Amino acid sequence: MRSFLLALALSTASSISSPRTKTALQLRGGGLDDLDVVQVGAAALGAAGLNQWISPKASFEVYGVTKTDANALALRRGVGAWQLGLAYLLTAENPLAAAPFAAATSLLAIVPNCEAFDAPKLPLLAWIAIILALGKADVSPWVHAGLYLGNGVMSYFFTEDTLKLYGCSGKISKLSVATQKLSGAMMLFSGAFLAALANGKEPLEAFGITAALICAHVAIFVFHGAPDDYNKLPLAWLALFGGLAFKALN
Repeated sequence: MRSFLLALALSTASSISSPRTKTALQLRGGGLDDLDVVQVGAAALGAAGLNQWISPKASFEVYGVTKTDANALALRRGVGAWQLGLAYLLTAENPLAAAPFAAATSLLAIVPNCEAFDAPKLPLLAWIAIILALGKADVSPWVHAGLYLGNGVMSYFFTEDTLKLYGCSGKISKLSVATQKLSGAMMLFSGAFLAALANGKEPLEAFGITAALICAHVAIFVFHGAPDDYNKLPLAWLALFGGLAFKALN
């Protein structure tokens, strides 16, 4: 079953991308320099995100977490939804224009999570309506970047308060808090990528900045924020995105 899910995730991740201007995305030279580092990063994020959304329990077990609760599993799907949204943005023809659609889709995917917490769905549905309306309006691209960054800050730094703000009641486990922080991290990565583009950076450089932030987050998570039963496998993300950040920024 896990092998099937991995194959499905990889095939879907490779198909979510659409080609962009190669001069903006590809590094020139021979061998590994011909790799499109943005596509590699997006495929890795998309594969993991799809696995988290389809099979959250299995995605925990990969990292050594065998004791889970219903709330943590629901929030794990949320991480997958935001991670898939980030993968889509990285490969979109015009990420700034695609940002409202990506955010609204991620929110729609996590609306069912409200049932695990006995939380109201209306706040998320209201956000979807607002974001789609902004997508139709002629607003600054900084608005979309700001919404990702603002909500990411809330989920990452004020995790329990954010869950309670959206009506999540009852005891919130340490695993649930750590998982919601990962959703916040995905929003922050998306916002940073969009902010770099809004600031005039080329897509490759914007990706490099995002990849560097992913590395910083992984290091903090592994050595400071991860629950005790997490193994050190997340360090593989540090190695992968460290290499991609180096190639993209150099």
